[in-house]
Amino acid sequence: MEGERLVAGRYQLKRKLGQGAMGVVWEGHDTLLDRPVAVKEVMLPLGLPPGELERQLLRTGREARTAARLSHRSIVAIYDVAEEDGRPWIVMELVRAPSLEQLVREQGSLPVKEVAAIGRQILSALATAHAAGVLHRDVKPANILVTPEGRAVLTDFGIATTEHEANLPVVGMITGSPAFLAPERAESREFGPPSDLWSLGATLYAAVLGRSPFDRGTMIATVAAVLTEEPDFGRLHPALHPALSALLKRDPAERADAAEAERLLSLVDGGPAREPGSRRRSRTWLIAVAAVAVVAVSGTAAWSMMSLDQPVAPVIVSPSPSPSPSPSPEPSVTPTRVSAFKRYVSPAGWTIGYPRTWTGSRAEAFTEWLSRDGGSHLGVEEIVPHAAQREMIAEIEAIRSRDARDYRRLRLDRVSWSYGGAVEWESTFTPVDTASSPWLTVGVGYRELTRLLTVGDRAFLITWTSEEARWAAQTEAMTKVLDSFRPR
Repeated sequence: MEGERLVAGRYQLKRKLGQGAMGVVWEGHDTLLDRPVAVKEVMLPLGLPPGELERQLLRTGREARTAARLSHRSIVAIYDVAEEDGRPWIVMELVRAPSLEQLVREQGSLPVKEVAAIGRQILSALATAHAAGVLHRDVKPANILVTPEGRAVLTDFGIATTEHEANLPVVGMITGSPAFLAPERAESREFGPPSDLWSLGATLYAAVLGRSPFDRGTMIATVAAVLTEEPDFGRLHPALHPALSALLKRDPAERADAAEAERLLSLVDGGPAREPGSRRRSRTWLIAVAAVAVVAVSGTAAWSMMSLDQPVAPVIVSPSPSPSPSPSPEPSVTPTRVSAFKRYVSPAGWTIGYPRTWTGSRAEAFTEWLSRDGGSHLGVEEIVPHAAQREMIAEIEAIRSRDARDYRRLRLDRVSWSYGGAVEWESTFTPVDTASSPWLTVGVGYRELTRLLTVGDRAFLITWTSEEARWAAQTEAMTKVLDSFRPR
């Protein structure tokens, strides 16, 4: 009975969340660690001989362990694999969010920018999986969860496998959903990462138009469409046409890779193009970095109160280190002067000025901007609840030291801040691994200023980073941007 059954003497099944051909997913509770979990009951074909049953059990456990190696904010974490009643149970992170399939079914097609943002997050997740040699093999709307904050999470790596095993035959089993299956897989040819990217292209098409471009109602007709028909791009919003047509190239050798697809989708949602494969920090606090060559303005500086997609509404402020915007119907600056900054108002209520020429993107509690040439970056992360200040600093520096060959802290100072505690430190480093900050360039020297602000149970991590050769020219603009931050 639901609510009473324990799996492996530890995982309490509370209620059924969903069921598909590959198994049943339950909302559960880990009674040992006292935390919510999702538990997938893997359904194996009936009537398998004992030897084949054991092989399937071993294979499922191996695939789950393979997926458990992946660490990415857009991949559901796998905690454990257990065996009960002769079948495997996979224990995963519980993400309380509807699937993309459910959203489209209940709300209709999603806005183009939202579809592009979802696509970019899943591209990043797939790039991380592919870099580890793992193929998902069943990317589709039902396997992407979307939180109210816009976080997209790829789930159900239940048929994922390592790339070198991907083309081995699996007795009695066809994996994947036909409407989202790449042609090379439908024809049982060798396949690799491009097949997951095709499936993502079909998934994003379905998010806009409600169904896969190849869905014909029956398996045979659908597979035939995958093999012989071209998608109807005439019904697609023109902004998405370049990215989806590149992902849905029939020849995998001509299909866009993750980096090119990311670039094309970044043109749609207005965020900075970043090299997929970016893996955010394993802990809650991330290194958010910032910098760019901005135009310095003398005298008074024009700012604008706006969110990233709103029109500019000018307001005039004093050029003091801590600008406090106030509307003015008669600006005192020369009418032809172009402001170097805009002000971003976050959904959580905090605000910050950012360089006008930078492009930004937001993912849950992390917001970032990147200069046009990619050499400078600004990031703001909200952390709730936050750890002790000393612990957060140690964690951040440990990550930087891990990814750089010569991380060096230049200073650590307390700074005056009206709303709570504040420290900042300056450092230099030369990255050797850019997986956690993909806009960095390996072998280039960087300087970074990190400001850690705490107010009540919240902490804000603001980081400005640039190539060291540009640092001196950016310090004035950097100071204005960091001092412009307001928690509410």
